[in-house]
Amino acid sequence: MRRFAVALSFFLALSGISAATVYAGGKVLVVHSYHEGYAWVDQINEGVKKSLDGTGIELEIFYMDTKRKSDDAWKKEASELAIRKVAEYDPDVVITSDDNAQGQFVKAFIGKDRPQFVFCGVNAEASKYGFPASNVTGILERPHFVQTMDMLKQIIPSVQKVAIITDASNTSTGFLDDMKSKTDMPVEIIEWKQTDSFQEWQDAVKKFQSTADAIGVVMYHTIKESPDSPQSMDPKQVIEWTLANNTKPLVGFLEFTIEDGLLCGITEFGEEHGFESGKIARDMILNGKTAADFPIKTAEKGIVVVNVKAAEKMNVDLPYEVIEASDRVIE
Repeated sequence: MRRFAVALSFFLALSGISAATVYAGGKVLVVHSYHEGYAWVDQINEGVKKSLDGTGIELEIFYMDTKRKSDDAWKKEASELAIRKVAEYDPDVVITSDDNAQGQFVKAFIGKDRPQFVFCGVNAEASKYGFPASNVTGILERPHFVQTMDMLKQIIPSVQKVAIITDASNTSTGFLDDMKSKTDMPVEIIEWKQTDSFQEWQDAVKKFQSTADAIGVVMYHTIKESPDSPQSMDPKQVIEWTLANNTKPLVGFLEFTIEDGLLCGITEFGEEHGFESGKIARDMILNGKTAADFPIKTAEKGIVVVNVKAAEKMNVDLPYEVIEASDRVIE
């Protein structure tokens, strides 16, 4: 019951970076699966920038925009554009974030001496993309699922049955694969619903009002009003409908979903992913290291987040000790 309390806030330590340290000519390209303005992406950018601060290393950022435009044709085109960007910019290291960037794009460079690649925010098993490789390493993202359910039970001890709902993105698939592997659960997961159909999403939320004590919401960013729509709905529209048509406690696993109105969660922190991948890129450039020098690892730090306003709307009393243990309290 107290496992959620071990998830401490991520404090960035910039030891080893001196303002006097300057490296001329080093270049890092960040290739994001998604778009600028998406909270997770912006957090990663902030972390990368902090890790490179004071080094003199040049930084450029490229957005594949495959969250809003999620069809296979665009993913292929976006991968080709990213490959072209590498050829034009000629970076020493490429940092790639999230799963969609790891497919056709990174695979085109596996085994080459230059550039080196560092991924972050990857939800699938690294082996799915042919990692590790001689020039590819990085940081895996895993949800703090059991700990979030423990936190939910701490807040509402009567919760027994939880339904999980998410979109059908690659990120969500990776999250669900990891979540389904957990056995030490304090609650019963009665259903795993994954869909990109807004109608199916609405039907599921309505169903859960009578079958579940609480709902876990992973992501809602590739939902479409119709199957043939070229672009996903505004995620704000999806979550606003959900909040307006729900009476159950809603928990999340990503910080921005709790900002959007979910009750609580122990969440992944994009800035950690950006900072850690940036540190590896920095070490490659400044010290001549390669991907082979850095084993693939999983991000371990999570931040405890509660939304006081959401608790009030859901008629949930937040225990004082939960608020005290939280790294971020949204009011």
